[in-house]
Amino acid sequence: MPESANQPRGRGGRRGKTTMAYTVKQVAAMSGVSVRTLHFYDETGLLKPAYHGANSYRFYEELQLLKLQQILFYRELGFELKQIKKILSRRDFEKVAALQSHRKVLEKNLARTSSLIETIDKTIQHLKGKRKMKSEEMFVGFSVAAGKDRFNAQTTLGGEPMDCKVSGKDTQDAMCVFEFTGNGGGPRHLHYDQDEWIYVMHGEFEFQMGKAKKPVRVGPGESIFLPRKVAHVWACVSGQPGKIINVYQPAGKMEEFFREIGKFKDLPTLEQMVNKTYTEEQVKSLQQFFDAHGMDLLGPPLGFEM
Repeated sequence: MPESANQPRGRGGRRGKTTMAYTVKQVAAMSGVSVRTLHFYDETGLLKPAYHGANSYRFYEELQLLKLQQILFYRELGFELKQIKKILSRRDFEKVAALQSHRKVLEKNLARTSSLIETIDKTIQHLKGKRKMKSEEMFVGFSVAAGKDRFNAQTTLGGEPMDCKVSGKDTQDAMCVFEFTGNGGGPRHLHYDQDEWIYVMHGEFEFQMGKAKKPVRVGPGESIFLPRKVAHVWACVSGQPGKIINVYQPAGKMEEFFREIGKFKDLPTLEQMVNKTYTEEQVKSLQQFFDAHGMDLLGPPLGFEM
């Protein structure tokens, strides 16, 4: 007789302890995850079923359902599948602590969403002439606190904060805005599709553009425009971390780039650049990474030679 869901079974499929088991179709129906996706999770090792029946059907028990719940929480919070697999496979992973962490993030998002909904309702009432709306009320819920990212995520450039203040998701990809605090501006590069505008808030920055040999120095209150397809490289030269506002138009893949560059495994370190001990594989891998995000890697950071 073929095995079916919700039948008594013990460890390793032996009869004994009663355990609720669900077929892949049942799990798909209750979770909203497609059968094809559950098969993919199994094949990649992200979520294995509890066991396979005599007919090779996949069966899932509570342990797998809880793991699937974690996967969906992490996906909702913007994590990639490779990251999720790494997190869930850690020996020190603790379900309750993870759920508490998810709750804190969702509470922050809920408060922000509630504020935005209230702003929308007030604006509707204002446009219908039912309630006069103060000008400052139109922007409640859109603010991003000092030192915070638009989505409460930490993005870095060379390990230094690169906080997204306005997302391409806010502007239908028309632009995105970042606040950078630090010294380095990354390697020489160009953008195929983005114009870049930088406004200096604190510190002194030097920029080299195109074929010009003499750098341009930009100080507090000054700005510089970096057109698309023009090579450029820049760095803070104040002797202490500076701060700039960095605007990209259109947004393109810049948010994804900054989100991933901080986790880039083959990024040459400062020590490797100083001692020229980086490898060709590191440079090639970095070039491919830039290309995948709409840029061309052309040379080292300001002050270094590869």
